[in-house]
Amino acid sequence: PPRGPASVAPGSLTNNGTDSSTGFGLRVGYQGRITDAFTVGAAYAPKMNMGKFDKYKGLFAEGGDFDIPSHYYVGVAFKPTAAWTVAFDAGRINYSDVAAVNNPSSNPTQLGSANGPGFGWQDINVYKLGVAWSLSDALTLRAGYNKGDNPIKPADVTFNILAPGVITTHYTAGFTWGLDKNNEITGMIMIAPRQTVTGASTFGGSETIGMKQSSFGLAYGRKF
Repeated sequence: PPRGPASVAPGSLTNNGTDSSTGFGLRVGYQGRITDAFTVGAAYAPKMNMGKFDKYKGLFAEGGDFDIPSHYYVGVAFKPTAAWTVAFDAGRINYSDVAAVNNPSSNPTQLGSANGPGFGWQDINVYKLGVAWSLSDALTLRAGYNKGDNPIKPADVTFNILAPGVITTHYTAGFTWGLDKNNEITGMIMIAPRQTVTGASTFGGSETIGMKQSSFGLAYGRKF
């Protein structure tokens, strides 16, 4: 028998150029020094409500609604000596707050509908470890490691060709070099090794999505 259109708004499904969204949100946090060596902190951000992507209301669930999910972190910093700081954070990102992100791509409904197919991203835990070493008053070196869960399951690989956010591990390094009491240079590098997910394709057979990332930064700062 004949089937209806795959989207509630076929004209707002694809090839509509760029779109924009604005919204508002709140972040609250706490930081306290327990002893001279230990500092603890926590931060929480509830879901940020964003405007709908009208040009793609036929693609994203709930008519193009694409909010930013809630997330929270707790952490501790330890200074074994005046020159060293070691910090550890643990957090959670609640992708289930946002239907367009969390809905399984296998939902048997039209794209853009209230319970339409989504990216199928699951809530994840994230862990971060960082170290800073002050070699002198002028030079500080830093290194970090970030490990998170993979939000994408094999059943959702086809839909996630649009956003293959499968990376789980990041390595970082950086420095700050004080040229004098008012001027400094900060540099950083981030490497995220390639990660892949393979699953059954919506179109038959199997598909593999993957991603790797690297970034470099250099900044000049002046104190007034």
